[in-house]
Amino acid sequence: MKHKYLVYALAASVIGFGGVGIAGVASAHGLGGFGGFGMFGTQTPDQIATRQQAMFDQQAKILGISVDDVKTAWAKGQNMQDLIKEKKIDQAQVQARMKDLRTQELKTHLQTLVSKGVITQAQADARLKAMENMSAKAKAGKGMRGGMMRMHF
Repeated sequence: MKHKYLVYALAASVIGFGGVGIAGVASAHGLGGFGGFGMFGTQTPDQIATRQQAMFDQQAKILGISVDDVKTAWAKGQNMQDLIKEKKIDQAQVQARMKDLRTQELKTHLQTLVSKGVITQAQADARLKAMENMSAKAKAGKGMRGGMMRMHF
């Protein structure tokens, strides 16, 4: 059951960030892993390659394995659950890495908005605090589907 929720939480992260960042984490296939279907059809070959490599890199970082291991799993059609089981990866470590990565990406996103004059530093600080509070509530099972977190941008 925990594996199921981890995959859903990872998928929610993908939807929430919507950028290269952790966009391929929901499955070892990645969102663009099937070569240009849907929203990826208008990208140049260089953009497709860059995006896919970024997804492989992020997945490897989150799982604590090599990029080659991620690529091999992707080529076999394995999903995140398969890879976690095969490599005997600790769920708690994966979740901690995901949380750290989400926090870092949120901070980077907010800092970009501040540096471009879209929001003030005070607004960025308030948003970071609000996101941390939502995360804490989700972890405690008080909303957001009992632990499934979606970052809103």
